[in-house]
Amino acid sequence: MKSIMRATAVFVLLSTSLALGAARTSVLAEGPSLKLKAPRMTFMRPRMPNEPRRPTVAIRVTGQLENLDKAEDPEKYYCLEEIWDWDDETESEYAPDCEPYKEGAELKTHFSASHEYRYPGSYTVYLRLTRNGKTILAGNTRIEIRGS
Repeated sequence: MKSIMRATAVFVLLSTSLALGAARTSVLAEGPSLKLKAPRMTFMRPRMPNEPRRPTVAIRVTGQLENLDKAEDPEKYYCLEEIWDWDDETESEYAPDCEPYKEGAELKTHFSASHEYRYPGSYTVYLRLTRNGKTILAGNTRIEIRGS
């Protein structure tokens, strides 16, 4: 009975944190995790009559690789490719050019990218860190862009 109550409490806690827009990291996961940050809400200025195009708003999202010291295989986290999904039918990719892995090599722990949105709305930005086409870690964050 206690294990059912404990599992229910963990589920309720996790569901509540996701519903409130908390950072998308699992309380049950051990080892490295990816945490993303972005402005929660941004306002888009209105289009002026003499402007030929709709104004855009630039959003910068940052990611941090946490608990890397708990990684069983540090090489797995070396030279990761970044795939950013901006939730507006566009993606950005970054593939670093790295030397072969050597014991004690420095691992990248901070990631960032910027994107310009053309329309107001709610967007979920995803970052997948991959190696050789396989997803190693992923994270997401929500942003809201409001029209003026």
